[in-house]
Amino acid sequence: MTFNSIAYAFFLPIVFLIYWYILGKRLRAQNIFLLAASYFFYSCWDWRFLGLIIFTTATTYLSALMMEKSEHKKLWLTINIVANLAVLFTFKYLGFFVENTCVLLNYIGFRADSITVNIILPIGISFYTLQAISYSIDVFRRQIAPTHDYVAFSTYIAFFPQLVAGPIERSVNLLPQILKPRTWDYSVAVDGMRQILWGLFKKVAVADLCGIYADRILSDVDYYNGSSVLLALVLFCCQIYGDFSGYSDIAIGSAKLFGIRLSSNFRYPYFASTISEYWRRWHISLMTWLRDYVYIPLGGSRTSNARTYLNIGMVFILSGLWHGAAWTYIVWGMFWAIFFIAERIVFGKKEYKFNLLRYCITMLVVLASFVIFRAPSLTHAGNYISHIFTPALLSLPTGLTPIMTVIPMFIIEYVGRCNEYPLQNIRFQAPLRWLIYAALTYSIIFAVDEASSQFIYFQF
Repeated sequence: MTFNSIAYAFFLPIVFLIYWYILGKRLRAQNIFLLAASYFFYSCWDWRFLGLIIFTTATTYLSALMMEKSEHKKLWLTINIVANLAVLFTFKYLGFFVENTCVLLNYIGFRADSITVNIILPIGISFYTLQAISYSIDVFRRQIAPTHDYVAFSTYIAFFPQLVAGPIERSVNLLPQILKPRTWDYSVAVDGMRQILWGLFKKVAVADLCGIYADRILSDVDYYNGSSVLLALVLFCCQIYGDFSGYSDIAIGSAKLFGIRLSSNFRYPYFASTISEYWRRWHISLMTWLRDYVYIPLGGSRTSNARTYLNIGMVFILSGLWHGAAWTYIVWGMFWAIFFIAERIVFGKKEYKFNLLRYCITMLVVLASFVIFRAPSLTHAGNYISHIFTPALLSLPTGLTPIMTVIPMFIIEYVGRCNEYPLQNIRFQAPLRWLIYAALTYSIIFAVDEASSQFIYFQF
């Protein structure tokens, strides 16, 4: 069940009606129902992996209680982190590790047969694992008291709007909202519906249409000229932004329907004029997680310049590894580390007003990074780049151009960039407001006939 599916269009209203109009103000019943709905939502992908979520929930819950009672708090923290990372490593990185170990052993002269480890990657595991680990660290740091309400804690780990692809929530933000009574607020629900509509538009009418062109060209670049390959890479940048930020908008909007506010995950990153600003706007929940639980504990920027740059490099390489077990993601992380550090060396940490030249440079770096990110291998990435400079072979593929939705999306986002999402404080009179809603809805319905795909970040 995906956010852009007919199943979710039925699932969400049913859960909403039962949650508010049948369970009413009974907090315990609401949390039990939310947990059941979240487990059902996840089981629609593969019910067999429910055991992993339950394992993560149970170990994290119990370790926090032991930290509360025991003098050996660090021991219980370590046990929980190791247990959760072991599960993540087994399902996400074991095959990659085994394959590359065999290659290394053969390279240095030892005979090693490559062993193929085919393990299905449980959807959402990278997200809820980090969420669980952050809770145990927050308890250890005494930033939050361990909860004794197992149902509420289970709901915190498995809350269905953000279970599959974030935002990666912090216990200090989400858990208190689950533990306290929630009241119906019509204006918040309307706000949530607007955000869902905008997220669906970005996913279906922008990302999926861009994906048609990008996938068709990049799947066989030998048949297209350099400008076509370059356009395909630009469209992939639009695709991944519309796809992931669209998911985040739908997730945040869905949570609002239940009286819960999730953290912002995007703040118009393609309007950032510097590399550091871009990373304060893109996938905010992951980068702040790495900042608070990796970068700062390593010393952050409070150490020497050399150590600071090393810490930055580790954060970006871990970010690449978090995205997937492939060399492309590791190189992608190293790529961003180099440019992030270079910008800090040249310009320092001082904030500057918008500068067109720096904006163009930042966007070129973003485009280059997505060449590596999109490619199945480093060889393919090099092939993409080399083909940008080849002479014309064939024209662009025929069909509906995504430009008719990409340009309006960025115009609307630029106009509404001071809000959480562009439609949040729309102040038009009712007829014009509903005309905008109708136009967005029509675009979504029309685009569904062209393409419909899963969210890109589901694979991470």
